[in-house]
Amino acid sequence: MRGALVAAGIMALFVVIGLSVLIGMLITKLKCREEVEAVVDELIPNHDGETGPSFYPVFLYRYEGVDYRRKSNFAASASKFKVGDPVKLFVDPDKPEKFYCPRETASKVITILLFTASSALILAFFWFADKNG
Repeated sequence: MRGALVAAGIMALFVVIGLSVLIGMLITKLKCREEVEAVVDELIPNHDGETGPSFYPVFLYRYEGVDYRRKSNFAASASKFKVGDPVKLFVDPDKPEKFYCPRETASKVITILLFTASSALILAFFWFADKNG
């Protein structure tokens, strides 16, 4: 019984974390409404990747006459970005160092949704198992 409660608590925590990340991504997307053209300036290796090599793209862009060079928060496979690739970004006009990259966000949203939904299903299983016996 105690093990089931711990597992249910962990799944509930995963659901909360997943929803928090999705809400944060949505807020970023809503704030970042100014389109800019960027270039992939560098690919920084991600040494935490367990599914093969991945890299953090570093984007170089200009907004209102100021150049910005910012590393992405998302690691991507080597095939997704190449140094020199043009990329469309959306920046926050109040904080131009913050940006949203549509090319990297779609797959991350799908992964987080699957993670959150599977955690919610496991949590529901524990809840129904507890209710029925």
